[in-house]
Amino acid sequence: MNGIEAKSYAFLIGVGIGVAVALLYAPQSGEETREWISDTAEHGWKTLRRTGRRSVRQIQHTVGKGEEAITDLMRGGKEALESVAAKLS
Repeated sequence: MNGIEAKSYAFLIGVGIGVAVALLYAPQSGEETREWISDTAEHGWKTLRRTGRRSVRQIQHTVGKGEEAITDLMRGGKEALESVAAKLS
């Protein structure tokens, strides 16, 4: 499990615990409590989606940098090989 997954699970567990505690000590009516749970779940879902999007962007950036590094390495290897071939000719 990577750090992002661990954070997501921890967040969801925290939301679940928060909901359970809120239900036990809720001074509100059932309708108000259901509305609060709905709002909290919606907020949690939006936060999770935002975190997911941010993670995807970071992964894409990292993959792009890796591709650039491999391209540069291959270009350098090709130039070194051409240099050695020119000296041998």
